[in-house]
Amino acid sequence: MSVRTPTLLLIEDDLDFAERLSRNLELEGFRCDIAPTGREALERLGSQYYDLVVTDIRMPDIDGVEIIRRVKSGGEAKIDSEVPMVVLTSVNDVRTAVEAMRCGAADYITKESDKPEIVVRLRRALEQSRLINENRHLKDQLARATEFAEIVGESQAVHAIKEEIANVAASDATVLITGETGAGKELVARAIHRASSRRDGPFVDLNCAALPDENLLLSELFGHERGAFTDARTLKRGRFELAQGGTLLLDEISDLLPNAQGNLLRVIETRQFSRLGGLRTLDVDCRIICATNADLTEAVARGRFREDFFYRINVFPIRVPPLRERTDDIPTLAGYFLRQFAVKYRRPAVGFDDEALGLLCAYSWPGNVREIRNFCERLVIRTRKEVVDAELIRACGLGETQPAPTLPMTIPDHGLHFDQLEKDLVVAALEKANWNQKRAAELLGISVDRINSRVRKWGLRHPSWRVHR
Repeated sequence: MSVRTPTLLLIEDDLDFAERLSRNLELEGFRCDIAPTGREALERLGSQYYDLVVTDIRMPDIDGVEIIRRVKSGGEAKIDSEVPMVVLTSVNDVRTAVEAMRCGAADYITKESDKPEIVVRLRRALEQSRLINENRHLKDQLARATEFAEIVGESQAVHAIKEEIANVAASDATVLITGETGAGKELVARAIHRASSRRDGPFVDLNCAALPDENLLLSELFGHERGAFTDARTLKRGRFELAQGGTLLLDEISDLLPNAQGNLLRVIETRQFSRLGGLRTLDVDCRIICATNADLTEAVARGRFREDFFYRINVFPIRVPPLRERTDDIPTLAGYFLRQFAVKYRRPAVGFDDEALGLLCAYSWPGNVREIRNFCERLVIRTRKEVVDAELIRACGLGETQPAPTLPMTIPDHGLHFDQLEKDLVVAALEKANWNQKRAAELLGISVDRINSRVRKWGLRHPSWRVHR
């Protein structure tokens, strides 16, 4: 993993002292800019990105405490209010330094401190800032975290996936994970992160199909400055910033529109980006993993997915096979989830009898690992027995004889255009549901995220929908 040089803004009117301190810090791995006045410092902070600010208290125009107050209040539209700030003061100004910390400064150091102490304090301020940003995101992650943290299974397919994870984890290569919904693509992405040198950094994910508006998607990816659009009242860090030093998973990458694909392609190639409405260029220091349940090769052939973007994200492909292709894993998975939910619900269930396992293995599991996990949870909730039998399996809806599915239409001899058929079905469902997307998704048996992606794909509009600007 590459280590990015931290950029520091030193606000100090004593230029001899400032240049001496700057040289010493550059020898320790910092990159320093000097602002001799408070006004120039605010201008620099509004036009450039800094990892850390060190400011003197006594300045000829705007003193250090006022600079900290302005930055931390969020009143300066183009300045990142979360940038860590350290006060530089003389021994006699410690009381003022404490006041500066009340305004939001992370620490203070005296001008009389020796170089090792200054370096240690500055690095500590940087580390504290990084941890604060990670913790903010982890609070969101905890609510959505899966209850299983490893890839379960002993089939040849699972062993092959684990070997591929081990091969790619040591590099920073972009990975494309493909597989059906519920097959475990996110588990593979997390396993790559845990096995890499970035394991101590954050794991950040974004479902590209969950955001119906492209501007909202770009805002989630890159963040935005205050005033970038109507509802942008504060500065917001995007997923690329939150993932600095770690891994960014872009799920459902096939649902990106061509313009968003182009923006992402530039970021991957240049390793730089800017927030929406911002002029500062920020460096990208994260591993990028993409995932999709679609056939991107077909999407490229049909012109729905950019060929150059496909080749750029397809550096190291990993296919996660559906559960019906690795039936050897079904008993292992079922036992794993059964024991997991037995602990959660304080039930005695610990295993299956032979007939029950036979029913489980005979089923095709179209919802893959996610479906078998949910089914095992249902079993645990409904039983007080230690061993799950075939009777309970059937009672929970598995093993029943199902009528053969019939098509609700006849395919004409000359064929039909699948994309147009899909669009007609979505529009028909929306009309039947009075343009309520959630109800339309239920009528079609698909997720709201999926119908949102189709609405965005075909540019569907209705007066009852609020348009994001």
